[in-house]
Amino acid sequence: MRFVRWIAALFVAAVGTYILAVIANSQFVMNAHNVPITFSERLNMTAFDVSNMWPYLIVISVALMLGFLIATLVKRFLRRLSKYAFPVAGAAAIGVTLGLMYTQFQTIPISGARSTMGFISQVVAGGIGGWIFAKVAGGTKAVGAATS
Repeated sequence: MRFVRWIAALFVAAVGTYILAVIANSQFVMNAHNVPITFSERLNMTAFDVSNMWPYLIVISVALMLGFLIATLVKRFLRRLSKYAFPVAGAAAIGVTLGLMYTQFQTIPISGARSTMGFISQVVAGGIGGWIFAKVAGGTKAVGAATS
């Protein structure tokens, strides 16, 4: 049962991270062009990106899964930091993933993450995803026991 809750928490965290990350990405891309864009156009473009950037959801899911597995193990040794483990793991997972994309492709395929603030917005989305994971999984005790 705990494993199912862990997987459900991962799914909710990945979707939450994805939605926040894509919204941020869309805004940074639109702002980069210095062209006036109406709210309606922003909304339409953002909705289009949310519905069409689904491969990024897969990347986020894998990154968060690895980050949360590592956090589950590390927090056993650093109990004083356990309440921060999953938000830090989520942020780190996205940051590392974007960094690996850069080393592989010599650019970041998520174009809104190419600026410093755009990159930070993606990392913050991962941190919020980690917070979501911890809440849905039922706190640190239930999550820590999930991999036992």
